[in-house]
Amino acid sequence: MILTENKKQIAREKSIERIRNSAIQLFSKHGFSATTMEMIAKQAKVSKGLAYNYFKSKNQIFELIVDQHLSRQEVLYRTIDPNQSALDYLREFFTKSIDFFEKEKKTFILISVCLFQPNSVALSRKLTEGFEKRLAPFKEAVCERFKLLGVEDPETEMLFVRIFLHGFFTLQCAHVHENIPKEKLIEIFLFRYSDKRFVSECRENLKNKLAFH
Repeated sequence: MILTENKKQIAREKSIERIRNSAIQLFSKHGFSATTMEMIAKQAKVSKGLAYNYFKSKNQIFELIVDQHLSRQEVLYRTIDPNQSALDYLREFFTKSIDFFEKEKKTFILISVCLFQPNSVALSRKLTEGFEKRLAPFKEAVCERFKLLGVEDPETEMLFVRIFLHGFFTLQCAHVHENIPKEKLIEIFLFRYSDKRFVSECRENLKNKLAFH
């Protein structure tokens, strides 16, 4: 009985994996809006009924793709040593973020393209909220390091970091530079926090902002 159940579970997992992989191929080729459950089932070589048995809609398949992507990112960020210096923590955070993107490049492009397509506004909003919620602990950890380095407005600094990383990802996606010197770029970025003038300017800007209001 147990052996039979195990075989059923293995068969189920294989079918789900085939459906997921087929969806990735079709989303990449035709886009999210133009892809149908029928197309996905056909590509996966399963019946449409079976596909619907595992997933209520293509949205749910897409959510699984994103969930697995986020899970791998969470696991990676948890390996960062929290006891190292603030500057070393940021260096490792930047390095692992970029390394993760390079490994997950195809999935990242797929998610980005699909979320900007017609008829995916509601899905885009839902997934964006999911990203923010699940990555919040790591965002807070980075903000804490900013505070230790004397940055008075860590939330805005975190936004700047996200723009920096997304800019790097965009360059990679566009193949503008095949060999981007990531280590050098990270060190240039980190210089902001080791340069006392930067910290002093942060405090002065915040002081002026508060005086203005």
